[in-house]
Amino acid sequence: MHCIVSGGGLTPDHKIRKAKDRFFIPVKVLRDKFKGKYLACLDSLYKNGRLNVSSSCEKLRNSYEWSAFRDALYEKDWCPYIKETFNGFGNAIEYLGRYTHKIAISYSRILSVDEKQVSFSARGKKPGGPRRTITLENTEFIRRYLMHVLPSGFQKIRYYGFLNNRGKSKNLKLIFTLQGHQRFRARYSNLSMAELVKEVWKFDIRVCPECGCCRMQSLGRLHGTS
Repeated sequence: MHCIVSGGGLTPDHKIRKAKDRFFIPVKVLRDKFKGKYLACLDSLYKNGRLNVSSSCEKLRNSYEWSAFRDALYEKDWCPYIKETFNGFGNAIEYLGRYTHKIAISYSRILSVDEKQVSFSARGKKPGGPRRTITLENTEFIRRYLMHVLPSGFQKIRYYGFLNNRGKSKNLKLIFTLQGHQRFRARYSNLSMAELVKEVWKFDIRVCPECGCCRMQSLGRLHGTS
């Protein structure tokens, strides 16, 4: 689970309160709170028969074994990985976007397929290391791929606080007004979409991602015929 936390929020009297410069969030409080809530929900699923226990953990189907396992998890110190983003919020959104809006593996990474095996390229075991080729049996490749397919009705992204769906539009309108949205809008009002993306995100969508040496232009939209 990944969370993007704003550096401030709205007060009950509709004012913006920003986090202090040297403060992000109370890590220890969040750690203990998350551990308690997570394990309580997990235990509730188990007691209601809604927790799918695989064959590799078959002993946990025994209630005494489960209680010992749960208590051991409570005794451990959980280590949440919490830090501020580098180079602004754009990097965090781009990082999470790879998981939320991209498929498990792209076609370009699949090197060969036959009746028994699939070979594909992957990153090296060490950061910056050379790419490596992995070959798996077809059934194992499909099993790993299906691990990235979400169950029907599963909500991938959830919004809380001033971004919750019930009051999102109203709250954002208020925040933009308090932060001087009109000045922001005037700054970018005459820019095209490509120019806006380049100005805000420092990414030129008109440059070919393959050769990087030409500027692409929009010539229109083609609609397929049935």
